[in-house]
Amino acid sequence: YIAHNDEHEVYQNLTTMILNNYRQALRVIQEGKNTLLRLMDDLGITDVSVFSAWLLEENEYLASHSREPEEETLQMEYWQKLVNLDAS
Repeated sequence: YIAHNDEHEVYQNLTTMILNNYRQALRVIQEGKNTLLRLMDDLGITDVSVFSAWLLEENEYLASHSREPEEETLQMEYWQKLVNLDAS
């Protein structure tokens, strides 16, 4: 096993792969930051705190819509009963 690992440079290849993945991750992060800054400028957003406000608004919206409207639920139940009646 050890001879196989030495012969095929397994550890060196793994180290190279990890290093390349790390470098790629750093590039992705930097490009993301640059893209975010460019888009903020394009949209006229001057302060990053707006993202926290948007996140709070989204959480409030999702919390208020955690259940389907009762009218829609009743309509679906009625439709299902019609389908069941037709099938019987």
